[in-house]
Amino acid sequence: MVAFGKKLKDRQIEEWKGYYINYKLMKKKVKQYARQIEAGGLERRYVLKDFSRMLDNQIEKIVLFLLEQQGLLASRLDALGKEQDALQEEPDFSRISDLREAYREVGRDLLKLLFFVEVNAIGLRKILKKFDKRFGYRFTDYYVKTRANHPYSQLQQVFKHVEPVIDTIRAAVDRLSYSTNFLTFLGQHALIMQEELPMPTEEPVDDQRYHFMSLLLNLANTFLYMVNTYIIVPTADDYSMSLGAAATVCGIVIGAMAVAQIFSSVYFSAWSNRSYFRPLIFSSIVLFMGNVMYAMAYDFNSIAVLLLGRLFCGLGSARAVNRRYISDCVPLKIRMQASAGFVSASALGMACGPALAGLLQVKFKIYKLTINQNTLPGWVMAFACSEAHQDDEEDDPECDASEETSEDSRAPVQLLIYFMLKYAMEILLSESSVVTTYYFHWTTGKVAIFLACLGLTVLPIVVCLGILMSFHVVIPYSVPQYVVSGLIMFVSAEVLEGVNLSLLSRVMSSRLSRGTFNGGLLSTEAGTIARVIADATITLAGYLGESKLLNVTLLPSLMICIMSIVATCFTYNSLY
Repeated sequence: MVAFGKKLKDRQIEEWKGYYINYKLMKKKVKQYARQIEAGGLERRYVLKDFSRMLDNQIEKIVLFLLEQQGLLASRLDALGKEQDALQEEPDFSRISDLREAYREVGRDLLKLLFFVEVNAIGLRKILKKFDKRFGYRFTDYYVKTRANHPYSQLQQVFKHVEPVIDTIRAAVDRLSYSTNFLTFLGQHALIMQEELPMPTEEPVDDQRYHFMSLLLNLANTFLYMVNTYIIVPTADDYSMSLGAAATVCGIVIGAMAVAQIFSSVYFSAWSNRSYFRPLIFSSIVLFMGNVMYAMAYDFNSIAVLLLGRLFCGLGSARAVNRRYISDCVPLKIRMQASAGFVSASALGMACGPALAGLLQVKFKIYKLTINQNTLPGWVMAFACSEAHQDDEEDDPECDASEETSEDSRAPVQLLIYFMLKYAMEILLSESSVVTTYYFHWTTGKVAIFLACLGLTVLPIVVCLGILMSFHVVIPYSVPQYVVSGLIMFVSAEVLEGVNLSLLSRVMSSRLSRGTFNGGLLSTEAGTIARVIADATITLAGYLGESKLLNVTLLPSLMICIMSIVATCFTYNSLY
């Protein structure tokens, strides 16, 4: 990787060269301190005091030049304003063209000035980080706090004069970034947190940290995980019954993967602080073992092996790594497209899983292994996981923590809404095979087609309406009622999930864009816990009989939905 000192020299504006941070000198000074401390010639207090004085001088040089340039820009804008007033009284088209070009020139000079501030800020941060790393001090925290809060601090002058301009530009960027086009909607759907203020000069992602093949492998892992999750849904009840359990035990079978994912998301998120490639390899190995156990449970005639296999599949869930890789390693200019690819891969996997299960309607034996519609999904996914990752160059970029900002009070409400959406969707999907068999005597193929259609459809309709329409009240329960209500519930939840996560990414603290407990992990955990509770609800409701299963499982969905609506109204009314 190219040294920052060389990049700083290459990016300096020629006429301002003497006003940049002298990064090379400060780097030499840090090395000199290290040699003298090793020789016993310097004390810690002297090093801190001398380095602080040097930093103060560098910052003072930068800030004084910055203020001088701001004054020049202000004078030019004032003169242009007066000229504009004169032209409004006596229009002159040739002068208007010149005035427009003059304003553009001021804008270009302003961008140059902001670029100057940005490069120097990165240089200061890097030299502070280098100092802390070399000597083991927490000097950065001390220096920034003491200088930023001091009334005569040059850092304070930077905050006072530069931040209003940056805030204005940031607001304009936000209006563009969150425009209502479909690609942006999909990108926000992924809840991949963005930096508070992107720094293009610092980010050598395009050439250094990002590989297109790595992104494709990441999306392939996302797709396979969603296929793995939902490929068993159409046959889970039959598989449970073939092993001597009740049909409603399918809720536990499906939910076992989500239970394990609650824990795996945490250690995968922590692991991704150091590596992206190794967690995905580990994920493939664990998923392979889990699917093999799931497939062999039939010949072992063991519901315990079946559940253990699904637990292993959950332990191999690397969705936290998938989100994190896009957030940290994909270049900013294509990050929204990559986020959209993440959501599309998830939706496609969700649709392909049940559809694939509908195609695996076979029955034969290979030696002592039974191959049928119950076991074949496990064997197919085991093979897919073993082939998912070829040798690839490991890419483990160093990530710096984002600036911490206060968390919006709306964040818990948005997480509650996300929980509600995942709960309602899991109820619909996981109990579909039991409900359709009980009421309509559907085969596995028909269930698979229905679930595949849900996964491929997105329309903006209200979730609560779909839940209400799903209840079996007085009239005989019919196929149109179930299909239409399920369609409404599923697709409206999908759309609302995208809107909700878009808002959550705005109101959540920016410190959650980095570290182990990041925004992607929190959203994954909220969704996973909702799925676990939903699958457990199906199994518990099964003890009341299949005739009561539908209404008993839908009632919590309706209550959570109403609670979310009330909480949203209360929170936003109190804020506005």
